[in-house]
Amino acid sequence: ITGERRENAFAPVIVATTEVLRNALYSGLEVPDLIILDEAHYIADPERGTTWEEIVILAPLECRLLLLSATISNADDIAGWMHRVRHHKPTLVVRNKRPVPLRYGFLDTRGRPLPLDKSLSRRLIRHSVHRRIDIVGIVAALRTWGLLPAIIFLPRRRDCDRAAQSFKRIVLEGQDERREFVAQMIHQYPRLQHHSMLPYLVQAGVAPHHAGHLTAWKVTVERMLRAGLVRVVFATTTLAAGLDVPARTVVLPTLYIRDESGERPLTALEFHQMTGRAGRRGKDKIGFVLIVPRSASDFELALKLKVAKPEALESAFRVQYYQVLNLLARYGWDGALSILERSLAVYQHSKRSHRRGRRMRRALQDEFKRRAQLLRELGYLTDDMQLTLLGHWALLIRHERSLFIVEAIRRHLCDKLSYAELAGWAAGFTTERAPRELVTWVSLEPLAELACEIEALEDALGLEPSGFSHEFIEFGKPCGDAERRAACVQMWATGMDWDALVHHSDAEEGDVQRLVLQAAEVLRQMEDLPMPIAAVATEARMAIMRPPVL
Repeated sequence: ITGERRENAFAPVIVATTEVLRNALYSGLEVPDLIILDEAHYIADPERGTTWEEIVILAPLECRLLLLSATISNADDIAGWMHRVRHHKPTLVVRNKRPVPLRYGFLDTRGRPLPLDKSLSRRLIRHSVHRRIDIVGIVAALRTWGLLPAIIFLPRRRDCDRAAQSFKRIVLEGQDERREFVAQMIHQYPRLQHHSMLPYLVQAGVAPHHAGHLTAWKVTVERMLRAGLVRVVFATTTLAAGLDVPARTVVLPTLYIRDESGERPLTALEFHQMTGRAGRRGKDKIGFVLIVPRSASDFELALKLKVAKPEALESAFRVQYYQVLNLLARYGWDGALSILERSLAVYQHSKRSHRRGRRMRRALQDEFKRRAQLLRELGYLTDDMQLTLLGHWALLIRHERSLFIVEAIRRHLCDKLSYAELAGWAAGFTTERAPRELVTWVSLEPLAELACEIEALEDALGLEPSGFSHEFIEFGKPCGDAERRAACVQMWATGMDWDALVHHSDAEEGDVQRLVLQAAEVLRQMEDLPMPIAAVATEARMAIMRPPVL
């Protein structure tokens, strides 16, 4: 079960997103006897971490929780918080010994894998620095030394694609088996036969794996890697956690990553997320991690990261409008404030000092009260903080931008929209990466005015404005992120060809797919509203949920 799809929803075992489970807890629906939260380190994620905390806090005490992660260094801290919140001391199971031990090394300029340790001579370090990265040469060296299959992590998506394209004239063993496997996958996903990277996958057994590709491509690559048919996967460093299939060897041609603030060294958490993909249980006695040093300082950094523990997880708990309404509806004013006190943020600050704990508690409660005051001014809450009729149907929209969505519907801004236009507006509400080009002209001026009005209210109440208004047309710009998202999904809803859509929007297929899926999730929530827009939302969602999105 996801936000936009439900298949066999009454099965005894449900695989769902954390947001789906959180929504069920808010709604008072029946919850499972056992909740397994995989990749539990997401509790520190700035965008999704609050949802994980809400599940731990709101799940009934009789419901058992099992949190899994390979990269939590302060697990005792998380366990202590759970003990305080759930009044039951959790069992902390720690396994420090890997099923497949790792050996760390580096590739010298002659393609030899050598051990990475502190005893390396300055002369060896100096002569092992690579002036340029030769991907084909690296793969040839790995093949010579029996270190395939391998995952090579590269900084950018285009680096991964170009790395695969460098094997244009190379054929590696297993071509017939790969061709047969791909034929089976094409039967399931017909669009694969036209994928630009398919020749390199079949001929050389190499493939890129990153968020810019469709899910069908990534599934194919992962299945072939698991079956031993792919020799090398080129993946982005930012999506190491998204590649769940291990290989014998992990290669790091760089120990740096680029984010909003510029280039920086990998954190210990990022390093271990990547290197943790080395070593296949049941196939390899040892997993190998190899760096390709670009400077002498890379040796020092690699040795440091090798022994460093992942950074301690810090709470990312935030107060949001849908949360205020749902907590008040289910627990009342005092109960809602007590929920905030049970957050991981308050627990962690209290452990450092009672003063810091009180300060964090006051900060969260103050923000909650300010957001509640804004909701009261807009008519969602009464003076005594009870939900109005408007507030009750606003509970049905649980989205980061729920207030903007509900206000747009309430003010009849969507009443005259066609199903395709509504699909576009739904995309405009999302936070997915926007296409680079505007596919068609769309007018979101009423939505932009609404965003400015709400942010002015936030500013007046001392709240940090959401920033949604900055995503619309600004002075000197032909269009904003919201318009480009809306135009892309609107044209897809009208029946535009997928290849033409990707081309004219100047976006990557994977980005467009996620944008459509996020728009479908917004539409799916609109369908639950007891008003005419529900029928239009259904028509819009059905129009955009077609291959290759599905």
